[in-house]
Amino acid sequence: MLKIILGVATAFGLVSAASAMTIVASTNGPDSGIPAGQHLITDFNTAAGLSGTYQLETGSVSGQFAAPYQDTTQYLTVLGGHSATLAISPALKALSFYWGSIDDYNTVSFFSGSTLVASYTGLQIPAAPADGSQGDPSNNRRVSFNFGGVPITSVNFASSQNSFELDTVSGAVPEPASWALLIVGMGMTGATMRRRRGATVVAA
Repeated sequence: MLKIILGVATAFGLVSAASAMTIVASTNGPDSGIPAGQHLITDFNTAAGLSGTYQLETGSVSGQFAAPYQDTTQYLTVLGGHSATLAISPALKALSFYWGSIDDYNTVSFFSGSTLVASYTGLQIPAAPADGSQGDPSNNRRVSFNFGGVPITSVNFASSQNSFELDTVSGAVPEPASWALLIVGMGMTGATMRRRRGATVVAA
């Protein structure tokens, strides 16, 4: 029984590790490129992995969207009142992207399966004024997030006003030990639930 309890604690402990999630780096624009130890997830040259309401654009349209600082390639833009979700496989332990003209009404949310791990607005990005400045390098940054061991399977980009613009998402996969702990813990949780469902009550 103790082993089962420990397994359940391990499974939920990994998901609750959101408290350990941190923004580990934030460098001024133009894009500093993919950090060491990460690989390209998408540069938005295609819509692969995307769902929701979004646009893939190049250049800028006044009052609607603006290319991230010195970005001449195709990028993702999410207009006001909409959101886009990027599915990620395999899951990641860290992720970064080039965030253009950061606004306080931009929100990025990270999920492990259906569980929300953490959510950040533009106001929480280190050293960024989050005022929508399009030509200010300090407000156009590659922002890196570390998930504290929780495997992230999707990320949602939302904006309550025009717009959330970003490009070149990259990431790093979890260490094998993290996966092993999650799998063992969830397996024990499932075993406990099956035993409870299979229990019978005998009348005296």
